[in-house]
Amino acid sequence: MPTPDTFWSYFGATLTYLAVLAIPGGLVGRAAGLRGWALAGLAPLLSYTVTGLAGPWLALAGVSYNPLTVAGVTAVLAGIGFGLRKLGQSRGWITPGAEEPPTKWHPRAHYAVAACVALAVGISILVVLSARGGTTAVFQRWDTVFHANGIRYIAETGDGSLTGMGTINWYPDGSFYPNAYHLVGSLVYSISGTTIPVTLNAITMPVAGIFALSMVALIRQLGGRAVFAGCTALVAAAATTGAYESVSSGLLPFALGIVLTPLAVVALARFLARPGLDTGFVLALTAVGLLAAHSSALFGALLFAFPLVMQRWYRALRHKPLDGVPEGRAGWRIIGGDVVKMVPVMVGSALLAAPHILGALKFTSGSYPYYAWGSELPVVKSLGLLVTFRQVLSAPQVWLTVLLVIGVLSLFRLGRMRWIGLAALGFSALFVLVASFGAEPWVISLSRPWWNDRYRLMALAAIPLCLLAGHGMAELQRWFAKWASGRSWVKSRPALPARLGLATAVFIVAASAVLTKGFYTESNAHAVSFLYYNGPEGEVTPPVSADELAAMDALTKMNVGPDEKVLNERFDGTAWLYAITGIHPVAGHYDPGVPPPDAKYLALHFRDYDTDPEVQAAVKRLNIKHVLIGSTPIKIGEPPAPGLRDLDGLNFLRKDFGNAGASIYTLTR
Repeated sequence: MPTPDTFWSYFGATLTYLAVLAIPGGLVGRAAGLRGWALAGLAPLLSYTVTGLAGPWLALAGVSYNPLTVAGVTAVLAGIGFGLRKLGQSRGWITPGAEEPPTKWHPRAHYAVAACVALAVGISILVVLSARGGTTAVFQRWDTVFHANGIRYIAETGDGSLTGMGTINWYPDGSFYPNAYHLVGSLVYSISGTTIPVTLNAITMPVAGIFALSMVALIRQLGGRAVFAGCTALVAAAATTGAYESVSSGLLPFALGIVLTPLAVVALARFLARPGLDTGFVLALTAVGLLAAHSSALFGALLFAFPLVMQRWYRALRHKPLDGVPEGRAGWRIIGGDVVKMVPVMVGSALLAAPHILGALKFTSGSYPYYAWGSELPVVKSLGLLVTFRQVLSAPQVWLTVLLVIGVLSLFRLGRMRWIGLAALGFSALFVLVASFGAEPWVISLSRPWWNDRYRLMALAAIPLCLLAGHGMAELQRWFAKWASGRSWVKSRPALPARLGLATAVFIVAASAVLTKGFYTESNAHAVSFLYYNGPEGEVTPPVSADELAAMDALTKMNVGPDEKVLNERFDGTAWLYAITGIHPVAGHYDPGVPPPDAKYLALHFRDYDTDPEVQAAVKRLNIKHVLIGSTPIKIGEPPAPGLRDLDGLNFLRKDFGNAGASIYTLTR
C-alpha cells in the first residue's frame, strides 16, 4: 500500500543512492590505483565496504554513524590505499600495469558497453517501478520489515553496531546481522529526507543494473570481448533468477550480495596478476565488503572464484603462459607463491572484519533456531527450472535458454574464461542437491550458509549461467558478422566491413529485445510484484494494509512518548510501526523465533490484564499505554495471538480509533 510521497522525493532518493554507491567506493578505489571498468565495477562494492566497516567500528569507539563520520572513514581508507600504492612504487616492490586487462577495447567499444549497462540500469528501474504500487509502496515479504526498521534505527540513533538495529524486536540486547545494506540505506534516508518505503524502493530499483555492471567489470578484467560484456549486461538485466527472484522473496541484502559477487573475481584476478600492497588492499576490502553485505556472499564468492584459481594452477603445471608470471617458472613455485601471498590478505581481511566474524560465531552458537526448507523436487524439474531461469514464474525464459545452450556448446571459445563452465557446473549441482534432496542431513549441512534455500542457490547458479548465456549471445553476433562479411554486397562496399561488428551487434541486441519482449521486463515485473503483495496476486491480502497505515498515522497524533512501546500483534502489518512512524512496537518483526519474554507473555495473556500480575508487570516494564491491532496476517490463515483477540469491551481499555482493518486502544489503568 502507498505512503504519501512525491515524484521528486523518490527521484532524489534514487540519485542519493547512486551517489552513495559511487563516491565513497570510487574515492577509495581510485586512491588504491583502480581505473576504468575495474573502478566503475568495484566502486559500489567498496562503498558497501566503507559503510560496513564504519558502522561496527564507530560503534565500538562510541562514535555516531552519520554522513559526516562515513566521510571521515572514507578519507582514512582512501589515505591508506594511496599510501600503500605509493610505498610499493617508491620501494620498487611493484610496477603497476601487469594487473590491467590483457586486451584493449576500441573507444567505441567502451561507449557501446556503457550504453548496454545504462540500458540494463533502465530496465531494472522499469521492472521495479512497474511491479505494483509505484515507488512509494510498502514491501510486504517476511524479512523486509526487519530491514526497514533497521534502516530507520541506524539513521535515528547513529548506532551502526551489528546488533543495535535488532533491538527493535529482540530487546534489550539485539541480534547479530551483517548490516552494510542498512548502513547505506540509512545514509540514503538521512540525506534524501524521504520515507523508509521510498528509501527501500530507491535502493531496490537499480539492483539488476549493478549486476550488469559487475558482470562487465569481470569480463573486461579477464580480457573478454566488448560484445560479450555488453550482451552479458543485458542478460543480467533480463534473467529472473539473477536479481529479481531474490528481491521478490524479500531477500534484499542477499540480492545485494549476489549482484556484487562477480567483483570478487575482478579483485582476485588483479592481485594474482600483480601481487602488491595496493592490489592486496583492494582484495581485502572486496572480501570484507561481501561479508558485510551478506554473510553468504563471501562463501559464494569463494566458490565462484575457485575454478579460476584451479584453471590458473592447471596452466602453471602445464607450463602455459600466465599473467604476471615470468616464463619458465616452475608450476609448484607459482602455486606455492599464490598461497603464501594470499596469507597476509586473509589476515588483513580478518582483522578488518573482526566484529563481523566474532558476531557471526556468537550468533551461530546461540539460541536462534535454524529451520531447513527440505525441498524435494524431482531432479528433472530442478534441472528444468535451472536452465529456464525461473522459479516464481510459470513461464520459462525460453530465449535465455537458447542463448545458454549456444554458450555451453561454444564454451571452447571462452579461452582464458573457460573456468566459467566449471563454476556453472558446480553451482548447478549444488542447486539440484538442495532443490531435490534438501531434506537430507548432509545436504542441509552443506548448504547451511544459504539456509538450505533453493531460491538462494538458484540466484547463485544464475551468475555463471548468465555469463554463459551472454557468451552465447555474443557468439551469435560473431557468427552473423562472419556470415555477413562473406556476402558479395558487403565486399563490394569498402566502408561496410569496418562497421560490420557494430552493426551486427546492434542487430543482435535489437532482435533479442524483440524476441524477449523488452528483455522480459513484463514477466520480471510480475515476479517482483510479489514483493508488494506477499504472494500470487488475488490470493493474499497485503499484510500492511491502507487501514493499518491510517491507524499508524492516527497513533502519531496521540503523543506516544519515545520511551513507550505500543503493544501489537506480531503477524500483522503493525510490525512496520517503527519504520513508518518512529514509534516503537512490542513486536518489531514477523519472526516468532526467540521473542523477548515479555512480548511472548503478553501475546498469550494480555486479555487477563485485570487479574494477572505478571501481565501488569510486563506492561509496566515495557511502558505500554496503547495497543494497535491490525487484521491482515503475513501468514495465511494465522489467527491473532490469544491474548490480543476480541479486545472490544474490556474494561481496562478505551477504543480511540477504529476502521475496517485496524484499531487503537488506550489503557485506562
